[in-house]
Amino acid sequence: MLRRVPERTSEERLSALEKANRVRFARAAAKRDLKEGRISIYDLLMDPPPELRGAKVEEMLLAMRGVGKVKVNRIFRESGISRSKTLVGLTYGQRDRLIKVLGCAED
Repeated sequence: MLRRVPERTSEERLSALEKANRVRFARAAAKRDLKEGRISIYDLLMDPPPELRGAKVEEMLLAMRGVGKVKVNRIFRESGISRSKTLVGLTYGQRDRLIKVLGCAED
């Protein structure tokens, strides 16, 4: 059975668009900050901002300087974490294993 998309008012559509743009800009800024070293992956993993909670861990790791696809694959394999995990979707154990494999610590 096919479901129809609910009708939305122009205000609801505009609100959703503004939220999506906030999330997009926040993710882009976080990636820039990771690359430039202004924020650490440790801080991002331990307490992601609300806009970044749905971001993929893989996406954030790839934004780090010196980390490419091969290294990300090794990180996920060694930590036993699925590539589809989001920042908020990590369990405490997965977060700890990921931090250990990355070799990062609390600043």
